Amino acid sequence: MTSRPASPPRRLPAGRRLLAGLAALAACAPADPPSTTADERPDIVLVVIDTLRADRLSAYGYPRPTSPHLDALAARGALFEDVTAQSSWTLPSMASLFSGRRLFVNATSMPPGLPTVAERLEDTGYETAAFFGNPALTATDEAGYVRGFGYVADRDTTGHGNWDAPDLGRAVDDWLASHPPGDAPRFTYLHFFDPHWPYDPQDDAPLPGEVRVRDDVLEAWVDAAADDPVVTQFFDRDRLGILEWLDAYDREIRITDAEIARLLDELARPEREQLVVVASDHGEGLWDHRHHEVVYSKRTEPNARTLSVVFFRDHSYHMFQELVFTPLLVAGPGFEGGHRIARPVENVDIAPTLLRAAGLPDDATLDGLPLQDVVAGVAPDKPFVYSHAKEATLVRRTSDGMKLVNPTDTGYAYEMPLMLFDLGADPHERRNLAARGADGLEVDAEHLGPLRKLVNERERVAGAFDLYPAEADGAVDQEQLDVLRALGYIDVEGPSGDREAEDGAAAPDGDRAPDGR
Repeated sequence: MTSRPASPPRRLPAGRRLLAGLAALAACAPADPPSTTADERPDIVLVVIDTLRADRLSAYGYPRPTSPHLDALAARGALFEDVTAQSSWTLPSMASLFSGRRLFVNATSMPPGLPTVAERLEDTGYETAAFFGNPALTATDEAGYVRGFGYVADRDTTGHGNWDAPDLGRAVDDWLASHPPGDAPRFTYLHFFDPHWPYDPQDDAPLPGEVRVRDDVLEAWVDAAADDPVVTQFFDRDRLGILEWLDAYDREIRITDAEIARLLDELARPEREQLVVVASDHGEGLWDHRHHEVVYSKRTEPNARTLSVVFFRDHSYHMFQELVFTPLLVAGPGFEGGHRIARPVENVDIAPTLLRAAGLPDDATLDGLPLQDVVAGVAPDKPFVYSHAKEATLVRRTSDGMKLVNPTDTGYAYEMPLMLFDLGADPHERRNLAARGADGLEVDAEHLGPLRKLVNERERVAGAFDLYPAEADGAVDQEQLDVLRALGYIDVEGPSGDREAEDGAAAPDGDRAPDGR
């Protein structure tokens, strides 16, 4: 591969880097020195593949060979079978992943004063570099996602507007050519964007195997056609078009898989161990579920209600499993042996895992758990897992798979219903156990207890959240809480009082970037 001249690094101005460092010191007690010497600490590579569903990887049982290299990585490391991303779109999800904290707001920036994992590693002597394929993360330095990275490359610094996996790879090649490794360990962050819409793989090579649609999805499509003559009229044309898009999505994953394997080899150093973490910020709705009625029944012309419009293709807005169930693979020191871990984990567990690998003491202020303890079987059980977006909060009880999707004010404005699913009996979320009828909320008697506990847990965690002001978008809908309390479904008070906004905090209602969510 021919290397271009090295791209110039993007660094925070010195004054802001100093302020960020002081804020980090104020946020937590000074870290003890690493428990291992610098020569013993591993290089760390964090790979995030944007918009990647776990169930489209062959390592997770998908029948097409989309991820042979990631399969091999999992075979020598650890694959986590039940992973929840902390949001269904990029910015809040990455704010949580980088900080190790749950953020019960629609965060569009890193919380001011909260140290990122890159800052903590840089402070202990790691050389840090980041390659951002998602332009939303580097739209402004003020958003804070670049904090702690001594070298940053993205579309702007390289002049490439597309930045597919090979473009990102060339940027890494340039950095390696111009920055020979020294004695310090390295933390390298690679954020691939290829599976994000539009699905347009630059490699024409076909992928073996046919695209197949799950039976429950096909049944939902057929039911929609039975309900709507326009959907029926264009059903076959739309179905074939969706299959072509699904094939393109799979091929984007295969291209990314190959480039990851090449770059891991390039970044490996024989004198130092390498810890690799592969994750995703969120999944993707691939026409699995219908939009809620308000979005397309009331706002779309009747003759435009085709199959590909009635069903959801995108991320954010919904909190179905296809949007928050993401892959997580870890290989390297402490993660040898090809384990498949069934215990529920979250992306919020990644930050404490990286800090533990770097020899830093565990930080009790983080919401995540080091995955080293999960693999060793000594981590405490997670009774619940969480995810939050502008439209809703997800709370899932891990003991039995009961899952609540509690709309925010924004979600209610879109007429998103309160949803309760039993994932054990209904893994694809086809039966909402909490429906609103003419007389109000209707819940089967056997599900009142689970609903009460889930809402209580959601309120408990949201009430303890103090990194952002509890504005309308981030707070629980008060009217809905009153309804639930009146019915005896919940017992606790909601979040208390308004909090003052911190300086520099982005408005939770901030617009998403149209090309890089």
